[in-house]
Amino acid sequence: MRELSPAYRFLLAGFLWSFGGNLVYFFLNFHLEALGFSRQAIGLAQAVVLLSGVAFALPLAYLIPRLGYLKSLYLSFFFAVGSGLLLGLGLWVFPSLAGYGLAGALLQGASAPLLAQLVPEGRRVAFFSLQAALTTMSGFFSTLLAGYLSDLLGARWVLLFALPFFFLGLPLVRGLPAGMGEGRPPRFLGRIRVWLRLLLPQVVIGFGAGLVIPFLNLFLKEKFGLTYGATGLVFALSSLATGAAMLLQPLLVQRLGRLGAIVFVQALSLPFLAALAWAPWLPLVTLALLIRGALMNAAGPVYAALVMDYLAEEERPGFFLLESALWSLLFALASALSGAVQGALGLRAFDLLFAATLALYALGIAFWPWAFAKASPPGAAPGGEGRGAP
Repeated sequence: MRELSPAYRFLLAGFLWSFGGNLVYFFLNFHLEALGFSRQAIGLAQAVVLLSGVAFALPLAYLIPRLGYLKSLYLSFFFAVGSGLLLGLGLWVFPSLAGYGLAGALLQGASAPLLAQLVPEGRRVAFFSLQAALTTMSGFFSTLLAGYLSDLLGARWVLLFALPFFFLGLPLVRGLPAGMGEGRPPRFLGRIRVWLRLLLPQVVIGFGAGLVIPFLNLFLKEKFGLTYGATGLVFALSSLATGAAMLLQPLLVQRLGRLGAIVFVQALSLPFLAALAWAPWLPLVTLALLIRGALMNAAGPVYAALVMDYLAEEERPGFFLLESALWSLLFALASALSGAVQGALGLRAFDLLFAATLALYALGIAFWPWAFAKASPPGAAPGGEGRGAP
């Protein structure tokens, strides 16, 4: 694999890690059900994964630039494998979920800044889109595998099959540039207001997502009586559609600009979210799920490439950790709230939850032009046009 360029080796490693991670993400709810957890406990479990990332965000914002991106990835691997093993065996479930959340936070803080170092600035949108597409398409294969394994072995043991994919990605990142690790202090002072402005649309959307997205597999299974395998197939197709949409994002950016592409695809997803919530026919709901996921998530790599231009090198890990922490905090709170509402109302709760998600998504999308209108790249005059102008 050493003949591959460092950027492509990193993308391939990310594909394998995402394969394992998507398997855990998709099947965690079913795994916890098999362990005897109530619906409210499952909501709290989702919250623990996310809140652990929030708790460690500030320490990691200082640690990652000193430790270096590559060592941070090694540390993420250690926590992911150890926590995944304990979780898969049903041991120390909540501490394992916290460790798995810490692994995700390390990966979140190191991945995007490292990829930005490995590729030329002019190719960032293309590479970030390719990375996101590979990550998402891995969900196609991992959810198919999860559905097959659950029908074969039962939902109790599926999560253990994520571990080999974590191990397979490790050799691919060996020898990559360490990145940072020079002891430079992150630059936070005077930049937090800019960061929060850039992050506001994301966190509003994150709260809306937390109300329904972690429970979509349970929603479809209960509403239409799907088997584990059929549910896995639906979400596998959703991952494939999202990955394909991400690959098309560079072409859309050429026509609409980066900010225009973000607003366009996310706004276009809203009618399909409504159809997913209230359409009575499974084929229409499946189609809505595919298109909604593809459009809403396709904006992610464009956003990552766009905000990179507004951040100095030493700011990037801290910014992406703060993004992850704020998203996770609101996503976790929404998940816990959603679990409580579902516990009280049952399947009828989803009418209320989907309506709230639609409203929050629309508000977050409306914030995008405002967020970038005032923000400035580091060193530029406030509101001025810099290299990060969308």
